[in-house]
Order: sequence, then structure tokens, then C-alpha cells
Amino acid sequence: LTEHDALITDVAWAPTSHKIVTTSQDRNAYVWTQADPNDPASWKPMLVILRIPAAATSVRWSPDETKFAVGSGAKVVPVCYYESENNFWVSKMIKEHESTIVAVEWHPSAPIVATASTDKRCRVISAYLKNLDSRESAESQWGPPVKFGTVLYAFAAHAWVNAVAFSPSGDALAIAVHN
Repeated sequence: LTEHDALITDVAWAPTSHKIVTTSQDRNAYVWTQADPNDPASWKPMLVILRIPAAATSVRWSPDETKFAVGSGAKVVPVCYYESENNFWVSKMIKEHESTIVAVEWHPSAPIVATASTDKRCRVISAYLKNLDSRESAESQWGPPVKFGTVLYAFAAHAWVNAVAFSPSGDALAIAVHN
């Protein structure tokens, strides 16, 4: 899979839809689909123009595999989803960061993304898209769905936050801090 023209920074595999998404310092992402499961050379790329002025640093598929979130050096998190009528992946930006986002992670059952950032904060943010997510499935221990990009929680860590992960039930959040 060689479409990127700079260092590849992350890869995520969607286990049900069997898609791969890659991110790179070239500021783009590619969604890869396999035309023939019996032919390992049949992976086809679809460019996702992230519209970011700095490197893409990390990527994760949502649990339902309809969208993915990208961490970036541009202080934004593009949340990307496929528009079938245009045959194109589009992105909507979460703009609540002051520095590079080094890791992103989806809540296991709600349209919520947690971010780890070099601005010394972990944030839990709504990634609810009303054209994609049903209100019922968006209910969680964080409450009813709220506007896309709303910060639900921010934790000051006093050093770079390097990683973030939800528990399988989604009722706990773990972070790794540079200190």
C-alpha cells in the first residue's frame, strides 16, 4: 500500500467492513478496500483530503465503522465519513485543541472521541453527526447526544498526553502522560 508520499504515521483496520485507513505526514488519509479477498495485491486506495496544514498523526475507526477520527499536528481532529451520493470521503473538524493531537480513541458505543494532546490535556468530545448517528444509539453515560465538537470533559495532565483508551464498557478512560 504505497500511495502516500511521506512517512506513514498510523494505520487502522475495520474488522467488519475489512477496510484499512492510513494516515501520513503528507497530510492525507487513504481508505483501502480489497477488490478480491483471495488476491493480496488487490487493495484499492481512495484518497481522503483532510484539509489540514500539518501532518496526520493517528487514526481510529468508529465502532460501527461508518467514520474515522484523525489526530493531527494542525490542532484539529478531522472526523471523516463516506458520502455515497458523491462517492467521496468528507471530513468535519473538531477544533478544540491548542497543540498536536497524538492519539484518538472512540467510545465503544457512542459517537464520542477521546483525544491525547501535546497541549497537556485529554479531552472527551462529541462526534455526533445527525446525518449518520441515530439519537438512540448516541445515548451513553455521557448523556444524550450533543452538538458535534462539544467538549464533554477535559483533563489537565501537566505533561504531554501520549495515549488514551476507553474501557470495553466505556465507563472508564485511561490515559498515558509523558511525566
